[in-house]
Amino acid sequence: MDGTLLDTEFDDVLRPREIAALQAVREAGHVLALCTGRNLNSTRALLENSGWFPDDLPMVLLNGAVVWGDDPRRKLSSQELDSARVRRLVELFREHETVPMVYGTDDTGGMLHHETRPLNDVLGRYLDARRGSVGAVEVVDDLLAIEVPQALEVGTIDRKAKVMTLTAAINSEMGDVVKVINTRSLIGGGEYYWAEVFDRNTDKGAGLRVLAEFLGIPLASLVAIGDNYNDLDMFAVARWSVAMEGSPDEVLQSADRVTGTAAAGGAAAVLEQIASGQWPDADER
Repeated sequence: MDGTLLDTEFDDVLRPREIAALQAVREAGHVLALCTGRNLNSTRALLENSGWFPDDLPMVLLNGAVVWGDDPRRKLSSQELDSARVRRLVELFREHETVPMVYGTDDTGGMLHHETRPLNDVLGRYLDARRGSVGAVEVVDDLLAIEVPQALEVGTIDRKAKVMTLTAAINSEMGDVVKVINTRSLIGGGEYYWAEVFDRNTDKGAGLRVLAEFLGIPLASLVAIGDNYNDLDMFAVARWSVAMEGSPDEVLQSADRVTGTAAAGGAAAVLEQIASGQWPDADER
């Protein structure tokens, strides 16, 4: 979504060309799924603002932590962190002088909790934008003092060096029970990164596998379009992968082809080719 169909993680509406391309793929008889780092509240608000939210649209959310499918849509899987892991992660985020955000489960309203601590500019902008367009944000004095029996994610945005040090610490202590997914923020000149921590079985590739198995679609029929490090797991599962122009080098090198930027409608162009049967061509299928 962000950086693929949208310019940044702060955008809250799809453009007409992207909506038309998404719908064209569906009308051509393909299954189209949105695979995003956003949670249900954020994704739902975006699609409702855009005036395009089909009842049967499959969604792989929070980097694969939650998968939605079927008609009418229902939850197919959910990977959650228990309270003990959430507490220790909050402590580690604090120890590395970052501001933890705890994303609650969809069943409890998908509330985002964060503490009343100084925020860096990018994280502050993210929270302001999310509060304005989505809501479901609660500020507390102490995350360890509130009851969070389960959560989908503990995450933050900060400068790359700090995020990578935090990531190494989490992997060293908790790498057998959680998975850290790092992505480059789409603002901040490439200096700010996300650190998002999930249950160890979470990534976009795993989410795609759940959805494909439910739908009876072979992995050899999948096309994945993405722009960031969290899309690499998705690229590894899909038969064809498309990276957006301007993606990190590792993402570009892992893709089968590169399309234009989100601002230039690069993803829409690929979707239009799929809908019209121009790509993948018969020899590639």
